[in-house]
Amino acid sequence: MFEDALRFPFAGDDSARSLLIGGVLVLLSPFVLPLLPLFGYYLRVVKAGIDGDETPPVFEEWVELSVDGLKAVVVSFVYFLLPLAFTVIGALVVGAGAILAQERAVTGVATGIGIVGALFALASFVTILLATYVFPAALANMARSGDIADAFELSTVLGVAFSVEYLVAGLLGIAAVILIGIVNTVVTVFTLGLFLLLAVFVQFYAQAVFFYLFGRGYANARGLQPE
Repeated sequence: MFEDALRFPFAGDDSARSLLIGGVLVLLSPFVLPLLPLFGYYLRVVKAGIDGDETPPVFEEWVELSVDGLKAVVVSFVYFLLPLAFTVIGALVVGAGAILAQERAVTGVATGIGIVGALFALASFVTILLATYVFPAALANMARSGDIADAFELSTVLGVAFSVEYLVAGLLGIAAVILIGIVNTVVTVFTLGLFLLLAVFVQFYAQAVFFYLFGRGYANARGLQPE
């Protein structure tokens, strides 16, 4: 599965075109709007992983692709809303504690607030890890049906997320991203930074591998056979 995922973005006659467009969208992603077709493409990569496709999807039907991307953005916002809330509240609490710490009369209160802030920081860290792990399972459940409501079908999503098959896929996905990142760094150093110009394309390739593996993990966890 790991080797198949690494080869996946290069398969098919349109792979070079898809890698080129994907890299450009990654480059333009700070402008926000390019994120929609980019996320829509990643959603199709997940679907390809579920179906066991040997060739990657292509960039076409841009309106539909952007709508799918918008769905993915909405799902990510909902899943990361709780970690975001913990992070913001924790930052506000720590800030208030720092201000009160300057007043000797309320040093004890400031200490208590600092402890509360630390607890919020811990909650933020744990929920970010959890959301990051579960989010691809939610995307996969939505990608399979095309219905955004299925991303919040928690019985199925959590059942997949806490399966051995999905865990293995997740670990392979993380390993792939790290491996690709190391290779990119080494090549960049030895080419005196020239390879840095291709970093956005390497990032797109790594994300395609990552989401394909999660798609395969979802399919394996649910016992789905390649179409």
